[in-house]
Amino acid sequence: MQTIGFIGVGALADYTIRGIRRGGYTAPVLLSPRNREKAERLAGSCDCIIEPDNQSVVSKSDYVVIATRPPDCLETLANLEFKANQTLISVVAGIDVEQLRSAVPDGLKIVRAMPVSSAEVNASPTLIYPDDEFTRKFFSFCGTSIVTDSEAYFNQGSVLACVYCWFFSLYQALIEANQGPRLPAKLSAELVMGMAKGAAELALAERDTDPGAIARSIATEGTFSKLGLDLLEAEAAFEPWREACRLLQKQLAAAD
Repeated sequence: MQTIGFIGVGALADYTIRGIRRGGYTAPVLLSPRNREKAERLAGSCDCIIEPDNQSVVSKSDYVVIATRPPDCLETLANLEFKANQTLISVVAGIDVEQLRSAVPDGLKIVRAMPVSSAEVNASPTLIYPDDEFTRKFFSFCGTSIVTDSEAYFNQGSVLACVYCWFFSLYQALIEANQGPRLPAKLSAELVMGMAKGAAELALAERDTDPGAIARSIATEGTFSKLGLDLLEAEAAFEPWREACRLLQKQLAAAD
């Protein structure tokens, strides 16, 4: 069994570890001690081992996940001694492979991954660059691994990790718009989330069909679906979403 160690035990490490354990991953998981309270909770609930310091995590691991805050990433790595046969898996946003390589020994294998918080319920679509068999299988325990052979694709895909967050605010707006005397809030929430999941499942099942085409096939003339969709399009309701994505794309380009 391969031992994996986490340097940095914040929210991302928390939901990833909970997800992989829930998904059946049984190999040893080592934790750095800095966020002691969260590390102790994970140790107790997810069968993890808290090491005395970061170097101890690295020395005992086959694969090392760097999960610190972006400003701390490179300095943390520069102070660690790695072995030649190890792999570094970075889940730190905005730090590319070239930057990571500047802080670690030559020849160390480096992989980037981008899990989101739905990992905790085994539903994270985790983007990975470049392909690595262990990393791909590891993140499959908490969802679906999506491999790209281009770091540019990976960086572009990281925008969608932010879009994932925005979905929750959209859901809330739809829940509030539909709840009331005729539809209790709890039922409204169940229906909104169920419809969102159903739409995503259908779009994934029909990958060869543009999702916009699926919408048009449902919103036919005379239907209530078309009535609402026509209003959204007339009010350019989708344009702010496009603009928000473009804003993040500009920020990523500026950081390169």
